[in-house]
Amino acid sequence: MPNFKDPSYFFQLPTNTAFDVIYKPGDHTPVSGIYRCVSCGFEIVSTHEHPLPPTMACTNHSLKWKNHHGLVRWKLVAAAIHATP
Repeated sequence: MPNFKDPSYFFQLPTNTAFDVIYKPGDHTPVSGIYRCVSCGFEIVSTHEHPLPPTMACTNHSLKWKNHHGLVRWKLVAAAIHATP
């Protein structure tokens, strides 16, 4: 779960459907941000248009990751909003 100190830097976006989609390993990242595996909870950062990690099994996430395992599917949990100066 993303952690933060100052909540003024974050906005809740309850109507943004990008947070509702489940992505497969290797899918292109639609929105830069933090993605969480819906099977085991492992989190990664991925940037727009880059592929999500291709691993198909939760046991491949990390040798230190000791959580329940299943089929890897990614879900956006925190989006990076890019602003131009």
